[in-house]
Amino acid sequence: MTIMAIALASLSSSVASATPLVSKISFRDYAACGKASAGKATCLAIRRTKFKNGVQQHALTPTTDTTLGAIALRRAYKIVALGARYKVVAIVDAMHSGTVFDDVTAYRKMYSLPSIGRCGATGDTPTSLPAGKDSCFVQVNQSGAIDQSSKTTDQGWAQETALDVEMASAICPHCSILLVEANSASFKDLNAAVATAANFKGVVAISNSYGGPDTSEATLTAYADAESRGIAVVASSGDSGYGVSAPASFSSVIGVGGTTLNTDSGFKWVSETAWASGGSGCSVINPPAAWQDTAQTNCSGKSVVDVAAVADPATGVAVTIDGQWYTFGGTSAAAPIIASLFALKNNFGNSAGAYLWANRDNLHDISLGSNGRCITKVYCNSAVGFDGPTGWGSPFGTAAF
Repeated sequence: MTIMAIALASLSSSVASATPLVSKISFRDYAACGKASAGKATCLAIRRTKFKNGVQQHALTPTTDTTLGAIALRRAYKIVALGARYKVVAIVDAMHSGTVFDDVTAYRKMYSLPSIGRCGATGDTPTSLPAGKDSCFVQVNQSGAIDQSSKTTDQGWAQETALDVEMASAICPHCSILLVEANSASFKDLNAAVATAANFKGVVAISNSYGGPDTSEATLTAYADAESRGIAVVASSGDSGYGVSAPASFSSVIGVGGTTLNTDSGFKWVSETAWASGGSGCSVINPPAAWQDTAQTNCSGKSVVDVAAVADPATGVAVTIDGQWYTFGGTSAAAPIIASLFALKNNFGNSAGAYLWANRDNLHDISLGSNGRCITKVYCNSAVGFDGPTGWGSPFGTAAF
């Protein structure tokens, strides 16, 4: 090689080494639980994972421009009220999480939310909150017995449980939380868990962040019984796009759809669109809810979605599990947000669904976005007024609840 060639090669090497490498950032979304099957539901939590040049990164930090913490959620949806100890948000999930109390304690500490005490002892079967001044966290099995075991029986459902309890903490920080864990993800066991939640004194709302194939509500009577007692019973609409999911398809249940939530740098609401993977549709098995106007839903059965909230993992919420922070989405995030809004104010009288529909002008009307293809366009396309994917819209303060 000539001296000139050596010099050129050296210069080329020097330039190449001085050129910064461009990192390729990508994200992948993982469903926390497996697919639903006949007679069984699945949790609807989705964990977003970050990759840099193909290498998985550590868990996300709890406060970033694209991850909504408690303060950001409250600011985006203009939530000011804090709730009260004697108002109980019930969370129904399956299996058992051994870390959920530590998880929610860490979440509340991160966002300077009031601390919450763990109430009761393993084996107790409480039907109401014990006396005290601070908010209570009560964790029971589907029979109502307190279970504080540190052994987690299903990692997927444990992620779901952390998401649900932390969203309830964010929206209604002074409320108490009752976590009822079904023995399995069967509709039979989940129905039993809902019954236990409804029998606990002070429960204002029950959140169900799970779904499965559309099924008849006739044999799963706990949801209707809870609704008849004046409890707001809500359920996620699904994470597979256009299609009907139970129990959101039950006529006694307020179905909660998903949105993509856009905020400014100060986390103020800018816009929302229907999340492309949120569920919606018209049940051919269950009749319409008493509060639904079939002329508006264009559905002779239960129109799945009544209201919506953030669910897109790309604009997801911060969740901590077993000492790590993650971004989560799915309509699993939306359901406890809506349930906690009902518990926050509890102005809805005997029917939360009827109150919501009567006060729909106090919601953000979402008119953009689609979650699939459907013959009856309202079922899968957002529009001015009522639409399948987002119902009447998303929270704007607490007046609709």
